[in-house]
Amino acid sequence: MSDVDKSSKTEPPTEKKLSEARAKGNYAKAPEISMTFTLLAGFLVILFYAPGKAEDIAMFTSSIFENLDSITASQEGVAHTLTESYFTLALIVLPLLLACWVAAAVGEGLQTGFRLSPKALEPTLSKMNPISGFKRVFGLKALKTFGVDFLKFFAIGSVVWITLLIFLDDPIFYAPIAIQYLPQFIYKLFVVMFAILVLLLLIVAIIHYMIKKKEHNDDMKMTKDEVKEERKSKEVAPEVKSAQRKKAMELLGGQGAADVATADVVVTNPTHYAVALRYEKGMDLAPVVVAKGENLLARRIKIIAKEHEVPMVENKPVAQTLFALGKVGQPIPYALFQVVAEILALVYKTHAYYFHRLKARRLLAKPTAS
Repeated sequence: MSDVDKSSKTEPPTEKKLSEARAKGNYAKAPEISMTFTLLAGFLVILFYAPGKAEDIAMFTSSIFENLDSITASQEGVAHTLTESYFTLALIVLPLLLACWVAAAVGEGLQTGFRLSPKALEPTLSKMNPISGFKRVFGLKALKTFGVDFLKFFAIGSVVWITLLIFLDDPIFYAPIAIQYLPQFIYKLFVVMFAILVLLLLIVAIIHYMIKKKEHNDDMKMTKDEVKEERKSKEVAPEVKSAQRKKAMELLGGQGAADVATADVVVTNPTHYAVALRYEKGMDLAPVVVAKGENLLARRIKIIAKEHEVPMVENKPVAQTLFALGKVGQPIPYALFQVVAEILALVYKTHAYYFHRLKARRLLAKPTAS
């Protein structure tokens, strides 16, 4: 993509574009994250689990050499000895492999949100495009990759240097030692080197992930034209809108619309539900549900309420409960008396002029007897 194209991508990605990218397996990922998790898992297994099993292997090996005379040269005897050897070795190798596999999966999952993307396994022509390949080798991203690789080599070199600084004063380098001290020294050396390696690789992994995250965010950005096109694709056609409005008018017309227009308050979800309530002192024992609706009908109720300046209060739990339990033409459930009373007290204070005119409007809205 040209620099002009990149400079025109100024808009943040829409949820639709992000969703499509995730479906294709397009995430910000740094392979060093999984590598570090794998090394850490292997290190912990070797540190806390392997020493005990190593003793078992040593004892088993010692018992074999001490009892060579008892091992028969027959096929069954050799097979039995080999089976025991494989089983003993598996006790240390299998937990190590399992821990590394789980750690690698966790490291990958943390970067992808543990989402599976089958499309990522499908072959893509862009990967076989020689021009795209040239850009991958000689472009800015390749330079960043080279920088990360250099950091990894530097980290490995630092492991050797830091380890030498730590162990330079160890007696093994300047004084006679007992042979029994050698395994202990090798174990300490291994633990320190591995710990430093994991720490430095973690730093490299975080740096690389931040670079990949920045690249991914830049790649996901959209031009203003792309955002407009996506918005247009979501818009409903004019004839569909007209049909929806017509249906809403049919659903809430006549006396229903008049009841909403003279309601005391409309409680909203705010988008999915709307419930219109009426309370006339001296006539109603409790607030009455005069209209309720969801989605299209809810929008129609709010439009009528707005046209007639009916107070609207956004209260999700109350709106949902009123819609579920309330029946049109009947008082609200007893359990909602207190909360609805508080809503009415609020709108009586904030919309005094509306309620000053409401009584006259209700008289005009009532159908006259013929």
